[in-house]
Amino acid sequence: MKYSPNRLRFLASVLVFLSVACASLPSDYPPPPQSAALAPDPTTSLASYAAKFARLHGSGASGFAAVDPNSDGLLWRLAMVDSAEQSIDMLYYVWYADPGGLLLLEHVMQAAERGVRVRVVVDDTLFLKGKQGLANLSAHPNIEIRIFNPWATKGISRGFESATNLNRLNHRMHNKLLIADNQMAILGGRNVGDHYFGLHHRYNFHDLDVVVLGDEATESSEIFDHFWSSDQVMAAEVFVKESSWAAIEPVRMKRLEELRQADELEMFPIERKDWSESLEDLVARMSPGSSTVEYDRLIPNSPAPTQDAVARLADIVAQAQREVLVVNAYIIPGERMMEIVRNATERGVRVRMLTNSLASNDVPAVTAKYKKYRRPFLEAGAELYEFRAHPEIQQGIVDTDPVTARFAGLHTKTAVVDRRFVYIGSLNLDPRSIQLNTEMGMIVDSPGLAAEVAAIAERDMDPANSWRVHLDETGELYWESTDGIVKKQPAQNSWQRFQLWVFGIVPEGQL
Repeated sequence: MKYSPNRLRFLASVLVFLSVACASLPSDYPPPPQSAALAPDPTTSLASYAAKFARLHGSGASGFAAVDPNSDGLLWRLAMVDSAEQSIDMLYYVWYADPGGLLLLEHVMQAAERGVRVRVVVDDTLFLKGKQGLANLSAHPNIEIRIFNPWATKGISRGFESATNLNRLNHRMHNKLLIADNQMAILGGRNVGDHYFGLHHRYNFHDLDVVVLGDEATESSEIFDHFWSSDQVMAAEVFVKESSWAAIEPVRMKRLEELRQADELEMFPIERKDWSESLEDLVARMSPGSSTVEYDRLIPNSPAPTQDAVARLADIVAQAQREVLVVNAYIIPGERMMEIVRNATERGVRVRMLTNSLASNDVPAVTAKYKKYRRPFLEAGAELYEFRAHPEIQQGIVDTDPVTARFAGLHTKTAVVDRRFVYIGSLNLDPRSIQLNTEMGMIVDSPGLAAEVAAIAERDMDPANSWRVHLDETGELYWESTDGIVKKQPAQNSWQRFQLWVFGIVPEGQL
């Protein structure tokens, strides 16, 4: 009997669906060993820099510095990993197996080989080359990797698995955090991969992190340990029959040679280096301050986390007296956020907001829902800006030399209130981040850091980098930048505009 191509495709889909329906996560395995963040050791080199900062600014003072250029996003992660002497804890949503991701991984492996304890929690959305690779890495005596909310399947089957188990798998761990020796931390919007380090040739994200030194960095270990000990993570090795550190070596040698030959990595060290000069400069330019870590807690036996990450941010914005600067990649505000904005402008607070334009957005579906809020934002008295796909800051800030990407997109998640309080973290201002994913961030009370981040935000809102959205006298929208005035929202091509129309049918709560 001959089958038509359509029938064969249908039968294949049925087989995939049935295989997914039968798939299940491992259940018969010993519980992983429990561990917690190591107490800060005052004899480590990173502790010496924290102590030096405290001598400059007062006992117990912690330091904060914004990480603006994408090249610095990778350099500071390498510096922290290379400088670690006791421990490295990493919590990440995405880690690509591209030059930037593999370079950081190589430095992490070098750290483990010199005796540093490495713990990693990753979401199962996209991390390197799958669970076998993670299990092989975890076979090293100094490396342990756990996977958050894992899928039972891989590849195209995940689409069917998600459809059959949406309540659990729709909740992802969107956090981004690296802690070295429990003395220094970096957190913010950057995942690990070329798009976030300015190394991708198609597009790169404009993003922002904060480096923290001292006691406030130690506080961020609370977030890591919360996820590390959760019943919603599983050890990587339980997914495979056997794992072997030795199996990594031939692949590692090949990748190392590729990294050495990669033009994109010409400014980054392949091997461990001494970062003492960079760390001395960092101590000199850091701003003193205090902070709180804000994160969504996992609830035992429940897929949905708390919504703590957004609650404190909403509180400080609601209490603003003079000014609010918001830079956020994905904004679908909902009525509560609109109410906060209206209340702020009514009491005389200047509110400025920057988000992606359709042209710069890597997720046109978000613009499909955000676009209906442009007019309400402007009518509420806020100033609204949209990032340009080819901003003046693309070369040197977004793209890392010698790379020149086809376009730039905004990925930052930050806010500055009254030039005193700063939020930097992973939280997008959309329903998925607020209601479904786990998010994290830090709210810092530091006029110095606030001035630094506000200057970055205002630069990004400049007409050379963004379109300002206006309402004309007839109530129609128009966009203004150094390129002039346009009456239709900026887009790269008609395909983007078509996607905008298609994604209009996606439920807002899933974005």
